[in-house]
Amino acid sequence: MKAIHEVLPLLKLLDASYQRYFGKALGVGFCPPHLEQASDPTRLAWVHGEAPFMLLAQDTQAEPVYFYSNASASKQFGYSADEFLRTPARLSAPPDGQKYRTALIRSVEERGSMTGYSGIRVTQGGKLFRIRDTELWLVHDAQGTHQGLGALVWPEPF
Repeated sequence: MKAIHEVLPLLKLLDASYQRYFGKALGVGFCPPHLEQASDPTRLAWVHGEAPFMLLAQDTQAEPVYFYSNASASKQFGYSADEFLRTPARLSAPPDGQKYRTALIRSVEERGSMTGYSGIRVTQGGKLFRIRDTELWLVHDAQGTHQGLGALVWPEPF
């Protein structure tokens, strides 16, 4: 996993876009109470390394690739952080779920954000797992340039 200082600019970008769509900072409502009002770097370090939810972001290429994954996402999907950053985002869904995933992303691109998505995803090793209560949003930089798509994802409890 990359050190927090290496990914903090990306996390701040994701956090700012998330706040624009959902009106709260990443992790608020899920992080330990003492982090709710902590400085952004402290709260975002928790999101990066300790959050129980997966945080992912894919870029805007024709074949989108992840440009960020937190520790929970890397663990759940079975990729190292470096492997994840070379992985086409479509591979997160099983082959029979590709069309639905594409339609979902198009809907988010039209609407800006979406909450409540549930579905099936696949690990690097081919094991299927269910996700729930997913929040998806468009990621824009401070100048308003579209940078990609963010996802806060909860794995289904066993």
